[in-house]
Amino acid sequence: MTPWQRGLAAALLLASGGSLAEPPARAFAPSPQATVTDAQRGLVWMRCSLGQHLEQERCLGEAERVDWQAAQQHAKDQASRDCPWRLPYFHELRSLATPQPDADIAIDATAFPDTPAGWFWTHTSAGGHSQQDCFVDFAGQGRIRCNMGGQFHLRLVLPVEQAERCLGRD
Repeated sequence: MTPWQRGLAAALLLASGGSLAEPPARAFAPSPQATVTDAQRGLVWMRCSLGQHLEQERCLGEAERVDWQAAQQHAKDQASRDCPWRLPYFHELRSLATPQPDADIAIDATAFPDTPAGWFWTHTSAGGHSQQDCFVDFAGQGRIRCNMGGQFHLRLVLPVEQAERCLGRD
């Protein structure tokens, strides 16, 4: 829905005596395949970070930090024609950040348990920077930073339409 359409809908709602309420909270749907569906954005995320594995609703193991080339290679190794796992675009990964007062982690800890504090790789940038230079940190208030190098965490994503084929979802 475009901003204009949202405005029209709000005006019609108010004219009919309704009230404007906050939009519903974002709902993530974890699955038995160790993935999380974000229906609002049409994406399916790996529930655990690279190096971790899901066991009894926890992401166990140490989340690995890899350099840019290793992140790209891991995405390539996980991808297939039917299941095109990829690095998330900056805006996609940033959309997972949910800063909360008095919380140590700025991500839905039920959907993405044991997410480490630290920077995560993205595929694209924000603010006109180069292709691999913007990162998201889910610690505290969900910081972002661009133009860094080093080794960071990784969580892959794919479009929900592909997940239906490759993960056998309905």
